[in-house]
Amino acid sequence: MTTIFLRRSPNTARLTSDTQRRPPAGFSMLEMLLVMIVIGLLVAISIPKMARVMRHERVNRAAQVVVADLQNGFAMAGRQRAPVRLTFTAATKTYVFSDRATGTVFQTRIMDNRSEYALTTLSASPSTIDVLPNGIGSVSLFVTIAQGDYSRTVTASSAGFVRLVPL
Repeated sequence: MTTIFLRRSPNTARLTSDTQRRPPAGFSMLEMLLVMIVIGLLVAISIPKMARVMRHERVNRAAQVVVADLQNGFAMAGRQRAPVRLTFTAATKTYVFSDRATGTVFQTRIMDNRSEYALTTLSASPSTIDVLPNGIGSVSLFVTIAQGDYSRTVTASSAGFVRLVPL
């Protein structure tokens, strides 16, 4: 003879027997393994895309900084009432604004691996221009900014019009 004990369940008002068992709570190892595999696949797919997005953002930010600096350089010549020389050094990925007559440095910008931009290329054609106090440059300027396979170009006309070339 089997004895069945009836007890009141704390969650419900009905009577249950001890012979009725609930399924065990939680996840099995197989379920956890499947979830970990899916998460791993999603991470593996998204990492290359995130690296590309970060590279594009760095180059775009660096290009915007170059545009702002060039605009300030053209304005600086008027404020100083003296010609300003802009010199790009591709090997060190830097550019310098200085007084053409005295050589006094007004601004230096470094864009190599020591900076937040970590550019692989910063080149200008020509590498040196002079900006006169009336805001006229000696020549037009083309600056190429790149990291890996992504690059942007900034142009500055001799009249002082600076723009980021659209993609």
